Amino acid sequence: MTATKIRPQALAESVVPESNGERAVTGYVLGFLGSVAFLLLIPAGWARLDHLWAEDGARFAVDAIRFPAWQNVVDPYGGYLHLLPRLVAEVVALLPLEWTAAGFAVAAAVLRAVVALVTFAASGAYLRSTGLRFVLASLVVVLPAGNSETLNNMANLHWFLLYGVFWALLWRTGPRVPVALSVVLAALSSPLVFLLAPVALVRLFLPRKEVPIAFFGAVLTQGLVMLFAERTPYSQDAVDPVQVVLASLLRVPVVALTGSERVTAFYPAHGNLVVLGAVLVTGLPVVLGLWWGDRAGRALAAVATGYSALVILLCLVLNWSAVLQVQQPGVVISGQRYSIAPVLFLFTAMAVGLDAAPAVAWRRFTVRAGQWVVGILLVSSVIGYFQEPGPVLRGVPWDVSVEQGRAQCASGAADARLEHEPANWFFVVPCGQLE
Repeated sequence: MTATKIRPQALAESVVPESNGERAVTGYVLGFLGSVAFLLLIPAGWARLDHLWAEDGARFAVDAIRFPAWQNVVDPYGGYLHLLPRLVAEVVALLPLEWTAAGFAVAAAVLRAVVALVTFAASGAYLRSTGLRFVLASLVVVLPAGNSETLNNMANLHWFLLYGVFWALLWRTGPRVPVALSVVLAALSSPLVFLLAPVALVRLFLPRKEVPIAFFGAVLTQGLVMLFAERTPYSQDAVDPVQVVLASLLRVPVVALTGSERVTAFYPAHGNLVVLGAVLVTGLPVVLGLWWGDRAGRALAAVATGYSALVILLCLVLNWSAVLQVQQPGVVISGQRYSIAPVLFLFTAMAVGLDAAPAVAWRRFTVRAGQWVVGILLVSSVIGYFQEPGPVLRGVPWDVSVEQGRAQCASGAADARLEHEPANWFFVVPCGQLE
């Protein structure tokens, strides 16, 4: 009987190991500051400081201005709760209205940087190479995907939170209360975190059960809300299985290597050769991880690959419309947010293979070559953030929109219309709340 009880715990110990508990405080602080600075100071990031994006304005900000906080935090939107964006909106609403765009941008950049730090800390139990851990964490910040749609806004932060919760559940030596709290906030802000329930279930067999228990409590709450909340589908277009598979390959392995914007040039010019090349380049390290990794590494590579495929397929099937077809002019620009979590999961599986360096010389050479490829990808992604003009928002600046709203009120209007990004988005507030 005792042996039977120990067996599941021993298996869980082997696939969810403990890290060495490093505490390089200075390195983490510098990494955090560097990440936030990068996200805010790149051209597209700088523009976000004065351009409010989508639901940050037309849902979270306007609700924080017009309605009580207790009502907002429990009010679902799009069929699920958005606790973290709502809490940020309540704080931002305390600032002068002109600072709203900057408030959301800074908050989103800070939280994305935290996800990167959690990734670095938790991956120490799986990856021997500090350099690879740094690259994997850095990709959370300089990811060559979703450079415009998900940059520095709370509306799309949940794509990064999903990945952060994945690592939080695997981080056995992390501080219990902060990690548990972050898991709860993320689970009550994302409709997809329930997919990580198998990982949390394994954690229940190990000591320090506070994090998985908090996870299941939050997921149950979010699940009940999703069960009864209304969700308006994006379209009524029939799902095309062939298009879904092809779109998935373009949005994950191809986008992982080129970025969302560059697919627009590569795919129309070279067709499915681009897909084949990307699958080979990204698939080889995954295979190496499954072949050479230890039990924990193989489990991580398999689970991360599975989540990469599952998340992109679910996103495309549940939100399918004709604009997601690969023959559209932008190829993967529409709905580029769907690439975020799947690409990060794919890089995780690749990192396991690139970290497994056996003693045989030619195998070590193969791994080192792959590490150089990923390093070059990281550098090119950073350069791309400074060169790619598409993600830079050029619509009406937020402070100008506020001035225009006050001019409307001064002319006798009862309400002010505040325009923001993307084009044709706006919200209306009573003039009394613009003072």
